[in-house]
Amino acid sequence: MPDTPIPQPVKLQFGRPPSVIPGFLKTLLDRRPGRLEEGLTCPRIEGRVGRLAWTAGSLRRYSEVCGFTASDAVPLPFPHIAAAGLHLQMLLRPEFPVRLPGLIHVWHRIQNVVPLRGSDGLTIGAWIEGHQDAESGAEFCLHTELRQDGEAVWQEQTGFLARSVRRASSGRPPAEKPGSVEYARVGRWRADADIGRRYARVSRDYNPIHLFARTARRFGFPAAIAHGMWSLARCIAELQNQTALDPGQVDVRFRRPVLLPAELVLEAGQDGAGQLAFRLIDGVSSAIYLEGKAAA
Repeated sequence: MPDTPIPQPVKLQFGRPPSVIPGFLKTLLDRRPGRLEEGLTCPRIEGRVGRLAWTAGSLRRYSEVCGFTASDAVPLPFPHIAAAGLHLQMLLRPEFPVRLPGLIHVWHRIQNVVPLRGSDGLTIGAWIEGHQDAESGAEFCLHTELRQDGEAVWQEQTGFLARSVRRASSGRPPAEKPGSVEYARVGRWRADADIGRRYARVSRDYNPIHLFARTARRFGFPAAIAHGMWSLARCIAELQNQTALDPGQVDVRFRRPVLLPAELVLEAGQDGAGQLAFRLIDGVSSAIYLEGKAAA
């Protein structure tokens, strides 16, 4: 019996970041399955943007919405929105085995290799390949890297969960159990009902689940939900503003969506390994929305 041919990588090349809005319009017509069918996985899909640039105004508006103090430094999560158009083009490819509506953002890692001060000489590269079976579905990891004059300066991994037709063990070790952390309140703020729309204006991410209660209900949510990357950015900003740590690396797991409006509390404390652990909780019920670790 002949060997099954290995699919060639899909390679996408753009001179400038593609627009996000047309991608979201395409998701409304997406007819791919919502679950990963047995026997399928994701072939390697690569994307590259040859020139990345942003304006001082876009950086300032992002900082205002997410709570960062105005400065020349680029907030750690800001490049994610610069790569959003590229990510959409990759995930909308017919080779990606599931449709975007229904993918769940479950974890995220960001690292500054060196502090970013501007966009001169920046390029973006991203890739996704394969999946890992998880208890509740199939996880995909989308890798993103910014290079400046050929040197890696910023890296990100985004974990998405898709429901699968058949669950299987991934063979991975069990998730690390959290150590003993004495959490103390770092900050408290209100996420207003319009924060999804305000974040959409700076990120160009107009996913309807974040905009209005009526559009979110079409996807099974009782109210609009805060964008996970806004929640993460707001936590990083508060850690910068209220602690001695200026995070250059974060690793978080999203536990549940933030239904808007909401009273939010950020707590932080040193874990047994000397890292700064933090978590975002509900100001009324203390339900955990996200938790993670940060390092300088």
